[in-house]
Amino acid sequence: MESRKRSRRQSGAALANGGNDDDDQEYHGISRSSRRQPRVDLSKLEVPTLKKYRRVFNLGGVIDSKEELVPAVARHFASQVVDEDDILLNFAFSLKKQYLARRGLLPKKAKGKSSGKGKK
Repeated sequence: MESRKRSRRQSGAALANGGNDDDDQEYHGISRSSRRQPRVDLSKLEVPTLKKYRRVFNLGGVIDSKEELVPAVARHFASQVVDEDDILLNFAFSLKKQYLARRGLLPKKAKGKSSGKGKK
């Protein structure tokens, strides 16, 4: 059987860097995953939800129509930098904690240990 070599297409950043593929994963400190455009259709959200998003993230301005809210929220949403690895790791830990809690397997918090507060 003949073994085949796979050729990987290099990104523009890797080619500009003389073929060094290290910059393929991180480009100017921003991971590849955070440069993707969001695939979320924010126009499906209702006006109260869009207003709450605007209020929670302090987007400011007095915008009342859905036609004005959607682009403002979409710009803010798209500007968020997300570390996918960190999010997925936290999600996995959360699932594990839920699983253990439902089965009563979480370790009990130690009572009487000094946390730096209280009487000495």
